[in-house]
Amino acid sequence: MLPPVLFPNVLFEGQRGRVLPAVCHRTPAYGEGTVTSGPRTESATVIGGGLIGLCCAYYLRQAGLHVTVVERHRVGSGASRGNAGEICPDLVTPLPAPGVIGPALRGLPRRDSALHLRPRLDAALVRFLIRFGRNSTRRRHSAGVRALSQLAAGSFRLFEEMESAGVDAEPVKRGYVFAYASADSARRALGGFREVGAPLGSDVLEGAELTELEPALGPRARAGILIEDQWSVDPSLFVDRLAGTLREQGVDIIEGARVSSLAEAGGRTRVRTSLGDFISDTAVIAAGVWSRELCRGLGVDIDLFPGKGYSFSVEADPMPRRVIHLGDARVVCTPMGERLRVAGSMEFDSNADAFHPRRVEAVVAAAGGYLRSADWSGRQDEWVGARVMTPDGLPAVGLVPGHSRIHLASGHNMLGLMLGPATGRLIADLLSPGPAPAVSGLLSPGRSAIRV
Repeated sequence: MLPPVLFPNVLFEGQRGRVLPAVCHRTPAYGEGTVTSGPRTESATVIGGGLIGLCCAYYLRQAGLHVTVVERHRVGSGASRGNAGEICPDLVTPLPAPGVIGPALRGLPRRDSALHLRPRLDAALVRFLIRFGRNSTRRRHSAGVRALSQLAAGSFRLFEEMESAGVDAEPVKRGYVFAYASADSARRALGGFREVGAPLGSDVLEGAELTELEPALGPRARAGILIEDQWSVDPSLFVDRLAGTLREQGVDIIEGARVSSLAEAGGRTRVRTSLGDFISDTAVIAAGVWSRELCRGLGVDIDLFPGKGYSFSVEADPMPRRVIHLGDARVVCTPMGERLRVAGSMEFDSNADAFHPRRVEAVVAAAGGYLRSADWSGRQDEWVGARVMTPDGLPAVGLVPGHSRIHLASGHNMLGLMLGPATGRLIADLLSPGPAPAVSGLLSPGRSAIRV
């Protein structure tokens, strides 16, 4: 039996906002909530045209609202397009976990380290890592798994429903191979997969059995595990087709609109941008790494921190049959068309937009030898994107504390594509009359908020 769930609600005390915890001893299913959500609204402004913002716009439009999306650059900017394209609701776990911090920090000096800190001494990063460490206990990790599983439940169905509405991202449904440098590593991973109830397609495979399953694996891959029923998509294709469907449905998507402020008054919200003001009944902040700054403008600081990931594409012959996770290297390889996307690294950097070629080199060093014939020197499509991280590994979805008509949908860590539809559905449910889904209490932005 898993331990009680411990996620704080927030009550503001004084200027700095002391956080007062509350304990929930049971994690009900998605639709078992008893908290009444706000009155139905007729219009919404979504700030951010990335995966999360577009998914929120989709479900708000499905609920009958007039929706406007304002995006500071182009649709799909930020971390939306260059990720590994994974849709794996059976494997969701929060990043803070027992035994994560020590090995990650010990690996920092290595050239192929999956974690990189830039700058190394940053007060905000230190505070974030301390909170991350506090959430790395077995009890809180188990609670986080339960919360993410609730949010992700039914994700395959949600993607299929979006596909029937015109958002066909052409998913590949062949499952994943997790490859490891040793049988011991694979056996440890197998225990973790069993613990979360992953749909295992094999025990630990070695030698000829592993090569037969995935001929593209190279000599460094000495053991592996097949996980069935998980999907992958080209995230850029998903973004473009989702944006196209939204436009066909009458959603206004305004690109190049930099938001300077937002406020609510008299039952309405006003979003001020470089292209003018947008007034609606409600607003949703889904602005990726810029979400924290917008919340601070509302007098609330929510613990969101950028964690940058890198990717590139290579030719490979043979091309892997399915997604390959290089478990010890912390690298994911996803076939996309005629090329293989290779994604990895976690870089904590105060400059969310800066591209550092050495991080790509670190991914190459980590992945080298795991694939039989990848053309590492012929890299193309090198990319960096800042994922929005939270210290407990859970997204922040719900009302911004102290506000009744401004919601936040951010902090999806490395699960933004997979949790996009579920997050959009949750936002739409929170804006509809009636009981709020129970999972919303576990993801409330107030759990890590202070006044500023």
